[in-house]
Amino acid sequence: MKTTRIVLLALLALVVVSGLVACGQPTPQVKEVIKEVPKEVIKEVEKQVVVTATPVPPKAIEAFIFGAQGEPVALDPGIITDGISARVTNQIFQGLVKFDKDTTNVVPDLAEKWTTSDDGKTWTFTLRKGVKFHDGTDFNADAVVKNFDYWKNTKNPLHKAQVDAGQTFEYYEAQFGGFDDDSIITKVEAVDPATVKFTLKEPQGPFLNNLAMFVFVFWSPTGLEKAGINSGKNPVGTGPYKLVEWKASEQVTLEAFADYWDKPNAAKMKRVIIRNIPNNAQRLLALAAGEVHAVEGMDPASVAAIQKDARFKLLLRPANNTGYVAFNYKVTEFQNPKVRQAFAQAINKDAVVKAFYGGTGMVAKEFQPPALWGYNKELEDWKYDVDGAKKLLADAGIKGDLAEVTFDGKKVPLDFWYMPVSRPYYPNPKDIATAIAADLAKAGIKVNLQTVDWATYLDKRAKGQLPLYMLGWTGDNGDPDNFVCYFFCMDAKDTPTMREGFVADKGVSDILKKAAAMTNQADRAKLYQQAEKLIHDKVLRVFIANNQPPLAFLKNVDGYIPNPTGTEYFNTVVVK
Repeated sequence: MKTTRIVLLALLALVVVSGLVACGQPTPQVKEVIKEVPKEVIKEVEKQVVVTATPVPPKAIEAFIFGAQGEPVALDPGIITDGISARVTNQIFQGLVKFDKDTTNVVPDLAEKWTTSDDGKTWTFTLRKGVKFHDGTDFNADAVVKNFDYWKNTKNPLHKAQVDAGQTFEYYEAQFGGFDDDSIITKVEAVDPATVKFTLKEPQGPFLNNLAMFVFVFWSPTGLEKAGINSGKNPVGTGPYKLVEWKASEQVTLEAFADYWDKPNAAKMKRVIIRNIPNNAQRLLALAAGEVHAVEGMDPASVAAIQKDARFKLLLRPANNTGYVAFNYKVTEFQNPKVRQAFAQAINKDAVVKAFYGGTGMVAKEFQPPALWGYNKELEDWKYDVDGAKKLLADAGIKGDLAEVTFDGKKVPLDFWYMPVSRPYYPNPKDIATAIAADLAKAGIKVNLQTVDWATYLDKRAKGQLPLYMLGWTGDNGDPDNFVCYFFCMDAKDTPTMREGFVADKGVSDILKKAAAMTNQADRAKLYQQAEKLIHDKVLRVFIANNQPPLAFLKNVDGYIPNPTGTEYFNTVVVK
């Protein structure tokens, strides 16, 4: 069985870990050969000549090597949506504000301070002086204005070119209500070189948290113009590291930026290498062999072994994610809530979490994880009930097995898509998909498992081409708006959201938009809890699990700080 093969791979990885580590702590090298050359030192001690060997000290480690779960899709923050790409861009770019260390508290970054008008519609930021982009361009208010124009203005030549090439500015649309006149941001203006002012249509509760997200970070205007449509391959920011090389399917290499403005927090390592190792067992083998200093994404047995081994360090990122199964509402059968509820009751979520999360996961009953302040703790999840699921399908008029569906007017086999890469919310997507498919089959739902490379997977999802699929979400800003509104808020014209399988529920959307326009957290929390109950009762999606994603390090690595949003910085990391 496929599950058995994966377990054997994991066990093999653990054996190799134990064997290699027992031989001594490995130290990753960057294709450098260091030879120790003895020197003869003559000492005269009581008229005796003593010859001693003095080895040359080993060369200091210059690169931090991180084993990632996949390859970046692009390195232009404005057009990406995935955490693998963001892991790289977080080292290169910076925004006005950022999240502080291991929290979602907002602190200054390229802005020193800010003020808000009494009506909450005007935000004024004072910028740091003396900040340079990697290409030598000055950072100033004009750069902020030009970046927001790139994201917001559909008539901006590069924005238009990106859209024509199939790219989207998905996050800007989701967080700020749309583009052009639909955007809640009506104006971004440079008051002077060190002052930028935002004018909003109405107050937005999560506005500052939105600005701290990994997306709204700034390009060098000169660098962006030069990169043009190839911006995804040629990033130019103000961060502590800059891009040196991207070897497709292999690794991204960054080097410390010599003119970085924040000298006390400048990069501790000369280089960072982010290596593409999609397989969980292979990543662990690479760690054990000393080929990388750190890895993310592990099998359950590996997590337990790492925790017990003093030669390694294990850090857990706070649970701020949810893995789900999404319906495409172009599928006629999925428009019936009884069919959707049948899916919810057919999946044994407890068994999935126990089998595939290694003690770091928990069953999800709603979209927000329990740590968020909009979480509805009163919700009762659908109970696992195979017979109940069968009855719901029969009540919905499904005769026999549900193996074919009508998708966009055409009768097709029911394909169930799973991601090709491990993610924080789905550490083993293929195995989890296989388990879910087996559960569904017991209830008479026969699916065909499908996958494709990560970039194509995300593109198909964005274009509404996946009938039934697995995906998930790691919260970007500590605000429920980012979790729930991103997926269930409809646009200004109340059209179904293509990227979310054409989901359309105006009642849910209106509640979420009302919550976003408020500033009192207690009042907002009540609305998010109300929306979560509607999403649950209508089974707009099936939520599977929340997880505390594990990260494993060699013992000589210090300074890594996990953040709930996954926005983590390598400038603090030291390899001794």
